[in-house]
Formats: sequence, structure tokens, C-alpha cells
Amino acid sequence: MDEAPPANDAESDHGRIVVHSEYQDQMRDVLRKYRYAKQHNRLLLLPFTNVSEYLFELRSLATLMRPLGPNALFYLAAAVSDFFIPSDRMSEHKIQSSELPKNLNNEEAIDPSDIYTGGIPQETQPPTHSKKLIIDLDPVPKFLHQLVDGWAPDGSMVVSFKLETDPNLLVYKARTALQRYAHHLVIGNLLSTRKWEVVFVTPDAPYERWIRVPKSKRSKSISGAEEQVGLAEAKTAGGPAAPKNGETGGDNEQGQDSIREGMEIEALIIPELVKLHSNMIAKHNAPA
Repeated sequence: MDEAPPANDAESDHGRIVVHSEYQDQMRDVLRKYRYAKQHNRLLLLPFTNVSEYLFELRSLATLMRPLGPNALFYLAAAVSDFFIPSDRMSEHKIQSSELPKNLNNEEAIDPSDIYTGGIPQETQPPTHSKKLIIDLDPVPKFLHQLVDGWAPDGSMVVSFKLETDPNLLVYKARTALQRYAHHLVIGNLLSTRKWEVVFVTPDAPYERWIRVPKSKRSKSISGAEEQVGLAEAKTAGGPAAPKNGETGGDNEQGQDSIREGMEIEALIIPELVKLHSNMIAKHNAPA
């Protein structure tokens, strides 16, 4: 996708958006769906810039969605950091890299004993002429308990994500999160293979199910490592890595025949999620 130059100087600084011919059909389809959703009030965009805004908006939305009951679904795919700086500890001004005269320094003095030195006593620290920057971060408040047990409508489905970089930890961390918060689905993925495979971790059988885009239909990724596809599953099973083309058979390749070349993993996630949610609704509405 490129930006064409303005037709004349009277136009704005931004030219027309031009899509390469090989992607025009896909982009046209995406644009039509986006416009349809906007015109029919099926898409509400709520921007946020910090963790506090995200949590307050999530709580407000959950409260507004209570009349939906089991028809509500929370797909918690926002990239929220694990650590943050509370607002009451945020500095008002920029951090200075050099010492200031006392009459200009309004910041409270920090006792040397409060500075983390990596376990090395202050008196044995090598002399330095540079000023160290030490950042003390707090863990982000765990909100899934509140969402599952209080904010969300009764019978609604809550889906969270677990992103890891270590294939040895992915399934373990996803399973731990599911047990800790007692929600319905954790979608786990590795940073290096997130565009091509995910694992669905659920409280019911089959408990873990891998979904992959076949190799011939995967999108390209500059940051991805395609040779690591199947590695996390192999680490969990204690056996050899799954075939790198992702075609492991069974339920792992749901809908692969309908996938177009360059399709993202979301094309497989969403249909599977719809099935799980529909089953939940049916069970909730079934007569006792």
C-alpha cells in the first residue's frame, strides 16, 4: 500500500491511498466490511493510552452489556503491559540526565540505600561519572477475577490471551491463567509464530487444541520464525516437533480449504470462537 502524491497543490498534505494490484481484492473486502460495520453501528472504537483508562472502559462496557446475558463475549486481545508506573508516582517534568543545583531541584532526595544495585553493596560499587536511571514498576492490577465474578453478564464468555517467548512455558502459563481466573478460554501464542499458530486452552476436553495456518497459505512476517511452528506443542508433549507445514491433521486445521493465500491466523480463530460461544449459549438456554 502506497500514498500517491496530491493531484495539485491545493489539496491536503495527504495524497490518495493506492493499493498494489495483488492486494486490491482483499483490501476492498476489508474496507467494505469496515464501512458496513460503521454505518450500521456495529463497531464502536474506544481509544485508550494507559492501563487505568483501559480498565475503567472495560468495567463500564461490561456493566452496559449485562442485559445481553450469555450472548455477551469478551475477547481480551488488547496488548496491555504486565507492569506500569502508577499515576501518583509519575514525574511532572522530564527526567534530568545531569545534577541540578539544590535551589533548582524540587524533587525529593532519594536515600542511597533505596537504590537497587544488583545485590552489590553501595560502598563496593565502582566509581562512575554517569547518572543511573532506575525505574521502579508496579504489576498491573489483575482484573480478570473482577470481570469474571462481578463485571461481566451472567453466562457470558470471557476469552483472554497469553503471549510468551519461551515455547517451554506457553501451555503451562495459559493453563495456569485459566485455572486462576476460572474463565472459558485462553488463546496462547508465541511471539515468533503468532501469525501462523495458536493454542486453545479450555477447561473441558480436549483441553488443548492447536490451530495452524497451512504453510502454503501463510502470510509473510519479517519478525516471525517459521521454523519454530510446532515447537511449543512438541515441548508440551515431550516429543518431536510438529510438521513445519502445520498440516497435523484432525481438528488442528479447521477450515484450511477455505483459506486464501496470505490469510492471517484470525481467519481460523474467529470461526472456532463462534462455535464455542454458540455451544455455551445453547447449554445456558437448555431446560434444566
